[in-house]
Amino acid sequence: MTDIAAVSTVPAVLDELVRRARLALPGVQVLDGGPHRDTEPDVVAIGFTGTPGEAVVEDTRSREQLSADPDRERYEITSLASSWRGAEVDAKAVRDRAYELVDLLNAELMRDSTLGGLVLRARLSTVEFAPEQTSRGAVATVRFVIAVDAYTR
Repeated sequence: MTDIAAVSTVPAVLDELVRRARLALPGVQVLDGGPHRDTEPDVVAIGFTGTPGEAVVEDTRSREQLSADPDRERYEITSLASSWRGAEVDAKAVRDRAYELVDLLNAELMRDSTLGGLVLRARLSTVEFAPEQTSRGAVATVRFVIAVDAYTR
């Protein structure tokens, strides 16, 4: 690889978030993007809104003060966590589990909000909850946003 400046930290941050989610959520299916046809009862999709083809990153770059380089960027990565347990399990159980998945990932972000020095700060900023009753049982999906503040490299 040549020694050139990166336009954005987004690719590296997505890789790191997937890696950390897999560490923080052992036994949980962690997807890099989506959609995926064969999901487990608990799934976390980093970089997926739930709608195929929809943008998952909103990136804003700016120059800092008098500096010509590097660019500062701020962006949000939309992701989701979902839980389903079948018709025998009530909505509360899947809702609690979906939020638990997000809580565990948030704890990992709070442990090292710089992602090992990759960014200035990454933090969970917003959460949306979408419950659904299906013929196969209750499903709980929590869509969350990770806000990132970084300098391009």
